Amino acid sequence: MQGHLTERGLAILQEISEVWPSAAPARIRPVYDDLRTALHTPDVPFAFRFLAHWPPYLAYAVRQFSPFVRSLAFEDAADTLRAEAASALAQTPQSPAFEPVRALVLREHYLAPKVLLILTAFAVGLRGRTSEAAPPLGTTLPTPEPIPVRPAELPRALDERIVPLPEIGLISDKAQALLDELAALRGIPSLDDFSRALAVQDLRALSALNALRRTLPADLLATVRRQLLELADRAIRRLTLPGSKVLPDFMVPNSALPDIEATVTALQAIALEVLIDATLGRVAMDGASAAQRSPYPITVGAQQETGA
Repeated sequence: MQGHLTERGLAILQEISEVWPSAAPARIRPVYDDLRTALHTPDVPFAFRFLAHWPPYLAYAVRQFSPFVRSLAFEDAADTLRAEAASALAQTPQSPAFEPVRALVLREHYLAPKVLLILTAFAVGLRGRTSEAAPPLGTTLPTPEPIPVRPAELPRALDERIVPLPEIGLISDKAQALLDELAALRGIPSLDDFSRALAVQDLRALSALNALRRTLPADLLATVRRQLLELADRAIRRLTLPGSKVLPDFMVPNSALPDIEATVTALQAIALEVLIDATLGRVAMDGASAAQRSPYPITVGAQQETGA
């Protein structure tokens, strides 16, 4: 991930406001509906609430990529990221601290790899507009891909197993101190739903997450980050449409593209840390084997999955 772009993007994120669904302009509302039904979640993940600051870009980018989000290949790609993270973090000790927020941990373990994949697609598309010629499908892959990409196989629907995001309101001084500590451990601000929801729901779980983070060797974290980003990039190269540009023109002034690219890069870095944190929580609750797959598999009914 490009450090200078991430730094610039983080500065932009401090200046712009999230666009919450209740206050979304008319042009963004159908985009949010598309995201919710493609991801099967009752609300809109944090990254897209920031990118809604540029409605024409977000509308076009989501419209282009949402069919792939509803494909079996996308589900497989998300599980590949989960498996890689769980394998790397398999030595995480069991902890009862996450049980009171099990539903939140499962929600984020489901969403985090998908949000990372979508932001990676956006980043690849933006680089195709500026400094990188995005190659046709498959030309960068060293081995054949066994699973064909068949967009829009899965229906648009909300999944009742995925809990809504709790209202993120005022945060106490103690909670803010824990968020600041997590940000320092991550090396990036805690602007995501997972950390902020923990801060309003259960400070013991947030403190336990920080404790797990402190035990991770720096070289292990660096390896996990690199491997997850490489896997996400590989999956996106397989999923995106052929052509010299991953995304065509999206009716955004060229002068706005550097800020959008920097913001997407910063959000991608945050999403990567959320995937690591959600994996730590899932492994601490259920073990590494369970954390290698989606907590809400599309082939298993809600009643069968209860208590998994």
